[in-house]
Amino acid sequence: MAFMLIHGDCANCRHPISYNADRVPSLSLSGKRRAICAVCFGEWNRIHRTSKGLDPVPLHPDAYAPLEVA
Repeated sequence: MAFMLIHGDCANCRHPISYNADRVPSLSLSGKRRAICAVCFGEWNRIHRTSKGLDPVPLHPDAYAPLEVA
């Protein structure tokens, strides 16, 4: 059994993060998907969803956990 975890910087705040590429929330910047941290995702939800009376987009529970690979 093996696990994979990707390390990079949040596309918004630039803080280092480790994430599961299949589950992490991301933004499209210049045509490429870039991962964002949980704090920035919460702020995105506040600005684009809850402030408009919409339900927040849920954060996947494994977004920042290692991905199990066969």
